[in-house]
Amino acid sequence: MSQAKTMHRLFFYMKRQRLLYAGLTFTMLLGVALDLWVAWFLSTVTNAASEGEMQRWPFFIMLAAIVLLLIGLNTYLDHYWRTKVSVNIRKDMRNDTMEQLLKVSVPYRDDNHSGELLSRITTDNQAVGNGCGDTLMSLIKNPILIIASFVYLILIHWQLALICLAIGPLTVLIGGVFGKLMRSNTGKLQETLGRMSAFLQDVLGGTSVVKTFGLERKLLSRFSRQNATLVHLETSGGKIEGAANSVSGVFGNLTFLIAILVAAFWVAKGSLEVGAMLAFIQLMNYLVGPFMQLPGQWASFQGSLGSADRIFSLMDAPTEVETLPEERHANNTFNSLTMSDVTFQYSSSGQLVLDSVSFHATGGEIVAVVGASGGGKSTLFKLLLGFYPITNGKISIDGNNIADMSLHELRGYFAYVPQENHLFTGTIRDNIADGKVDASEDEIISAAQSANAYNFIMEMEEGLDTEIGERGTRLSGGQRQRISIARAILRNAPVLLLDEATAALDNESERLVQDALLKLMAGRTTLVIAHRLSTITHADRILVMENGQIVENGNHTELMRQGERYYQLYTAQLQKEISHDEVRAINKESSFSS
Repeated sequence: MSQAKTMHRLFFYMKRQRLLYAGLTFTMLLGVALDLWVAWFLSTVTNAASEGEMQRWPFFIMLAAIVLLLIGLNTYLDHYWRTKVSVNIRKDMRNDTMEQLLKVSVPYRDDNHSGELLSRITTDNQAVGNGCGDTLMSLIKNPILIIASFVYLILIHWQLALICLAIGPLTVLIGGVFGKLMRSNTGKLQETLGRMSAFLQDVLGGTSVVKTFGLERKLLSRFSRQNATLVHLETSGGKIEGAANSVSGVFGNLTFLIAILVAAFWVAKGSLEVGAMLAFIQLMNYLVGPFMQLPGQWASFQGSLGSADRIFSLMDAPTEVETLPEERHANNTFNSLTMSDVTFQYSSSGQLVLDSVSFHATGGEIVAVVGASGGGKSTLFKLLLGFYPITNGKISIDGNNIADMSLHELRGYFAYVPQENHLFTGTIRDNIADGKVDASEDEIISAAQSANAYNFIMEMEEGLDTEIGERGTRLSGGQRQRISIARAILRNAPVLLLDEATAALDNESERLVQDALLKLMAGRTTLVIAHRLSTITHADRILVMENGQIVENGNHTELMRQGERYYQLYTAQLQKEISHDEVRAINKESSFSS
């Protein structure tokens, strides 16, 4: 993104703070005036002292006291308003970035790690806020101070002023060269921080796997490599900024020394007053100092623009909706769901994931989807939920093409219980209540009871107000799944999607969860991806999927009678379960014998 375009988009956020920027303009101009007053005061007091005008001292003391109070107040307001501008811009950008994250399409989220996206809201946001606050105001103030000081210098001694002006073009050149380098380096630095954030999120979210497989040293090695890259980029940034400050400092101090020597020469000749020379020295600080700071400040601002580029690239990502939908209850009515010759592939060059899939489900019917991993079962659910647009074919609900529905309307037909349940940091009450916007206490309790979760919740010290930890880490797998089921019960949607909801549970947890699921399925159309085929023998229809196609369709009795793919899957799994039971029996018998 070009610098001009980035600045234009940043201006959208900055103009919201126009009152604060107006206040900062006032404090900035007053600060420049007070700086110049110090130079005038130094000159006036020195000349008065050299001429023995002691009667003016009470006036000087009173004036100095007033100006010191004014400087203190102005400095406070300037710092506070700079911070306020930075904080407000960061707040607005965080809100907009979060809203965009909630609107982006599922394919975009699949292609970008959550940790890397998180860095846009954290480190990039911080850099942009600082750039629009303190850095920007310094970039504006310093040239004004330079110009004001130069005009004052001309009034004192125009020849000396011209000597000081020589540093200007060099500073602009230095800022231009090093600013581009700094922006490029900062962009790489922020990308590296994003990757590191993503890596850390993976590590912290997989503690049990890390410990079990002894991955500590391997992960530390990977982190060390990323850390080394980060150090290299940070060091490079320091070198660039240091070189900019060094080069500008050398030229600035050289100009300062030449001007001082020339001024001293004219004082010795009697053509310049001592007070004027002291004022000149002070003004030189205001002239040369800001010139020396400009390259570093410009480089820092370029780094902020690099962070803004990363944020705006996220804001330009494809979205599912233009505006976030209003919260509402699930749809009340449902009669039928039809999938007609649906074909889907994740990319134009990719392999077909679903190939001419067709089926029909009516109200209250239970349809199970079975088959080996990679057959397209989970993809089927993603298409029903509108996560991806279908490549060919049509999906209809009550005869209406879902392509003509808003995503919010479409998803209002469904409640979803995934295999890897996702709970949010907070309380049990909060997570159950996510199923319904205005859920009452009685409704939450009823949903927990129906999900076989109420008893274990009440055994906890704080009951429904128990904090569950990050993604529910304080709960067992079965408990988390029952909370997820309670949320789905509270949603009360007419169509239920179950994605191997008991696959990862022990026998006791599976029994409780299965019982809760039966209560949830009552009176609803249910599509269930089954891991254990013995749990779906009661289904009205079973779809057997292989390589993206439905190869068999019928109820359990019909498919077993056919003796083909479903029969093979069922008998093979049954044999494994029998063998497993025999092994457990042998082990149990051996333990008694010993």
